Amino acid sequence: MSSILDTSSLLNTYSSSLPSPGTVSLQSSLGNINETTDKEELMKACKSFESYFVQKVLEQTKSALLENDEEEEGEYLKYFGDMFNEKYADLITENGGVGLAQQLYDSLKDRYS
Repeated sequence: MSSILDTSSLLNTYSSSLPSPGTVSLQSSLGNINETTDKEELMKACKSFESYFVQKVLEQTKSALLENDEEEEGEYLKYFGDMFNEKYADLITENGGVGLAQQLYDSLKDRYS
């Protein structure tokens, strides 16, 4: 039975959604974690996961708002909305985020570093 903190199960769970550039980044970050991973690499992987999580929250929020407003998004957002969400998520994570990266790091640091 695998633990909830098993990075491979995290990767499989969250990479099964629609592929995006963020998914590729997350896969490469989480896929490289093993017993020899140093603390900086582990924190980077945790931040990648948090950023991906925040990006998905932003996408779902936008989707719900558009459903309720019955307003169509502009042409620019149709083409570049995913990149907007990804950059906003990266900024949110780098500026303190929601604390998920730190919690993951604290949970995994003894196991992987």
